[in-house]
Amino acid sequence: MKRTLTSRWRQLAAGTAAVLVLLMAGLTQSGSAQPETRMSRKEMKELIANAKGKEDHQKLASYYKQEAERLLAEAKEHEEMAEMYRKNPHPLEQKHPMGVGAGHCRYVAQRYRQAAAKTQTLAAFHEGLAKKAQ
Repeated sequence: MKRTLTSRWRQLAAGTAAVLVLLMAGLTQSGSAQPETRMSRKEMKELIANAKGKEDHQKLASYYKQEAERLLAEAKEHEEMAEMYRKNPHPLEQKHPMGVGAGHCRYVAQRYRQAAAKTQTLAAFHEGLAKKAQ
């Protein structure tokens, strides 16, 4: 049986669609197993404006701890990308070292680490306020 190019593309598209459906189903199931407890930025701003008691400051400290973890994960990801670019340099990296490649990724990772440190300071501040509120 001779297959045409069109039928091969249809088979490929059907296979790709099936894989995507399975992936989405897996993501949905894994997302439902762990409930999302992350506070939105709007909720965080309202809580900052109206924080009065121990629970409010503990919620803010928790928010800032989660944010610091996210920022550190971003920093790690950019450090890994910098290493990849170091091994496989981009052609424009010599001309624009901070715009493309390893130098850029190292700079972004450094900024994420700085932001994480400031965020950890905010978490500690709100933990202190929560202790005083007892």
